Order: sequence, then structure tokens, then C-alpha cells
Amino acid sequence: MGAYGPPLGFYRNNPCVHIDPMLCTACVRCMEVCPRKGVIGIEMISGKRYAKVKNPGDCAGCGRCVEACLTNAIGLFFT
Repeated sequence: MGAYGPPLGFYRNNPCVHIDPMLCTACVRCMEVCPRKGVIGIEMISGKRYAKVKNPGDCAGCGRCVEACLTNAIGLFFT
């Protein structure tokens, strides 16, 4: 019988959330559905509010924020 689990040398890619400030309307739906509070916050640039990834290392990679975004401003990438 073989061992269970990933093969040697395998590693899980880290999720990385990106929010496009040009598309974001700062509706905060992404913040409400995120299971890890503090990953996404609100920023203000040139008088415009938008959501911004504050702690990308804490992202769970679940994609809930991507599904909740009504303007498709959020993308989930794996590095």
C-alpha cells in the first residue's frame, strides 16, 4: 500500500486576491462574506472609496469575495 497525501515536492499555491480600484464601488459585500476578518479593508484615494486587500497572507482562498462582488472587481489568483 502506498502512502496517502500529496507526492513529494508538492506544495499548495498561495491564494492572492486582487481588487481593481477602478471597478470597485466600496459596497463592502466582500468584507461581509470573508471568513477571515481583516483581510479586506476600505481605502480612500483621490476622494474615491474602494476595497483593498490589507493582509493578503491571511487570505483563505475560498473565493467568497469574488462571488459576492457585483462589479467583478475582485479576482483570485494563485502564486
